[in-house]
Order: sequence, then structure tokens, then C-alpha cells
Amino acid sequence: MSTTLRQARMELRTSESMKELLVKAASLDGMDLTAFVLVSAIEKARQVVRDHANINLSNQGQLNLVQALRNTDQPTPAMKELMALPALEKFDA
Repeated sequence: MSTTLRQARMELRTSESMKELLVKAASLDGMDLTAFVLVSAIEKARQVVRDHANINLSNQGQLNLVQALRNTDQPTPAMKELMALPALEKFDA
């Protein structure tokens, strides 16, 4: 992890037993507590963003999507709104 990324500060409160567990896990992984927590949180955040970027459709949903795409000459307001959203690549750390 690059030290140039340390421009923002975060704080959290936890119980003593949770902190001891995190310190032990960090030590076993060869990291300090801050690096361990940050790496774990970033991995989880990336997974959540990826999971929300995927669209899972049933067979009927797929057929409905194909039909809607084939029958639309002009973008709908919902399509325009979707295309205005920022790209997911902007969230990579």
C-alpha cells in the first residue's frame, strides 16, 4: 500500500476484545493494525461495488430486456438517467 494515499483520516471505536482480535490477525498476516483494517475494508468495499454493478436477470427478465432493447428507437428518460451515472472505474482506489 502506497504511503502517498494517506491524505484522509478515519477513526473508529471498538471493544477491547475486538481490537485484540484485529491486532492478532494483523500480526499473523505480517501487517500493522492500520494496514490490516484498511486492506480488509478496501477488499470488502470493492466486492460490494462489484456486486452492485452486476445485473442478474431470470430467463423471463432477459427476454423482456431483449424485447425492450429491440423495440426502442429513442432512449427513454430512465436510459438517459442511467447513462449519466459515473463509471465504476472512478471508485477504484
